[in-house]
Amino acid sequence: MSPPDAGRLERNLRLFVVHEALAHFYPWLPIFVLFTRGAFGLDGALTLASVHYLAVVVAEVPSGWLSDRVGRVPTLRITALTWIGAHSLFLAADDRFWMVLLAQVLSASGFAALSGTNVSFHFDTLEALDRSGEYEWRQGRAAAVAYASMAAGALAGGLLGLVDVRAGFPIALAMALVQLAVVSGFTEPPSITSAPALLPQISACARYLASPFLAWVLFYWIAMVVLEHLAFTMAQPYLTEVLGNTADAVGETPIVAGLQFAGFNLLGALAVRWATAGRLRLGFFAIVMAIATLSALVVSAMAIWLSAWVIGVMLFRSVQGAVGGVVLTAALAPLVAKHQRATYLSLHSLAGRLVYGSILFLTARIVGDDLDATLDLFAGIAWALVASLAAVLVLVPRVRRVPGIEVI
Repeated sequence: MSPPDAGRLERNLRLFVVHEALAHFYPWLPIFVLFTRGAFGLDGALTLASVHYLAVVVAEVPSGWLSDRVGRVPTLRITALTWIGAHSLFLAADDRFWMVLLAQVLSASGFAALSGTNVSFHFDTLEALDRSGEYEWRQGRAAAVAYASMAAGALAGGLLGLVDVRAGFPIALAMALVQLAVVSGFTEPPSITSAPALLPQISACARYLASPFLAWVLFYWIAMVVLEHLAFTMAQPYLTEVLGNTADAVGETPIVAGLQFAGFNLLGALAVRWATAGRLRLGFFAIVMAIATLSALVVSAMAIWLSAWVIGVMLFRSVQGAVGGVVLTAALAPLVAKHQRATYLSLHSLAGRLVYGSILFLTARIVGDDLDATLDLFAGIAWALVASLAAVLVLVPRVRRVPGIEVI
């Protein structure tokens, strides 16, 4: 590799951390369900949340394939552009359900384009520099920055929500514009080969699942998406009830939600910096099962007690996504061919979001506006997932052997 190429790739590594901060600054996050529940009821809020997850499902694999076929940088540019459109629509929507729905679809498309592509871009850059061994700790550092940015965004959104529950969207729009400028400074990592057509690419990626280890990791990834988001989705309605407010008169709920979401992400930032050390000390399977159990305990506490002290317990809902994201991608990336990496990771995200989006949609149809019944159902789902993951590890010993995967 010539020095100019190396210099541009080194710039990727510096800009990647900046990009992760911008791409994870969500001032709308701690107040979004307050906005949708106030305008459309809890069932409407759950329906809109399900639309987001199911829209990600539709876009997930095509965006991953596009990343492998066309490149990481063009796909990251799509993320910024779709978020610019989404935040513009949220600002203009008022109480028009169809416009919020369209904005959700655009927002979801941006998350789908980001998913798998950002970590593949990071790994590909290090691989091109012959420094792929640095990925796990570097990705941990970048993830910590991302969680710190989410914490700052949550604080900003909570304060703005005291004025208006839509006030976070102009800030998010500005961040998406800056994000687009940063992506324009990226250099595409060199690629030996590009992905084939979409269906052959999916078929090739599916063959990796012949490995019991990789099949279990897919199951775990699905469970991780569900477990991490069960408490997340219900956090704002739960806080509203604990504080004695209502969906129509949220009172101080936005700032408390902002503080809590900041706590989520600050704890996530601390946890992710410990991810590599924790895996080395406890082992891969022990650490991922421990954080899954922690997520189930958080949802159970919300279901059993309506109390202010549970707000502190809820802070731990970010630990699984923070630690699991780094540990799992560090295990998967070397086992998957470069030209299949983003598609393969997108298939994992697709599966998780499809399952969770379906859970939200069915819950909205079956349970309706009953917060207690929703939390009870979510707690049952959480423990069923943890028990199933543990049962497979015990009953299928081959899962615990990490293979050398033949590149397809």
